[in-house]
Amino acid sequence: MKSSGSAAEDLFIELFSDTFGVEKAGYLYSQYPFYDIYQNTRFADFVLENGARRVAFEIDDEASHNKAIVSQNKFYDDLLKQNSMVHLGWDVYRWAVRQMQIQPDTVKDELRVFLGTHPQFREIEDYLPAQRGKALDGAKLELREHQKAALKIFQARLYPRPDRDAGTCRRQEYP
Repeated sequence: MKSSGSAAEDLFIELFSDTFGVEKAGYLYSQYPFYDIYQNTRFADFVLENGARRVAFEIDDEASHNKAIVSQNKFYDDLLKQNSMVHLGWDVYRWAVRQMQIQPDTVKDELRVFLGTHPQFREIEDYLPAQRGKALDGAKLELREHQKAALKIFQARLYPRPDRDAGTCRRQEYP
């Protein structure tokens, strides 16, 4: 798992790695996309699969999650986000940044309780990371000469012509 970009999320990765081993941090998916109950795109701070369970971790800082500081709409929106993850059948665990800073051993103990001392982490099969390239219009692609030749050979093998192949119309077998 690479750096996530925020100091708070990097701290979580560090505590997770200390708890389960650096190699297990690779099972954490940062900014994992999902749809809330209203079909709006959301992002969980971290998600992983532990056996058959999907588990989300949210890291809360005072500036964006304290009901006394943030707007009422933001507070309700955060509740909707968490409730939507629960509705999807996910386990959701949250820690405050300050809690991770002043009580790292407690957070590690809680991770062990929530995920088990011998967790069964696995890759998320339906995960497709955001693509950074731009979309191409296949109709506007120009093939190089060697690509055209290879395509012609492939098409001839896949779709033989009866007039060219003495009346036979068998698909060519590959060794």
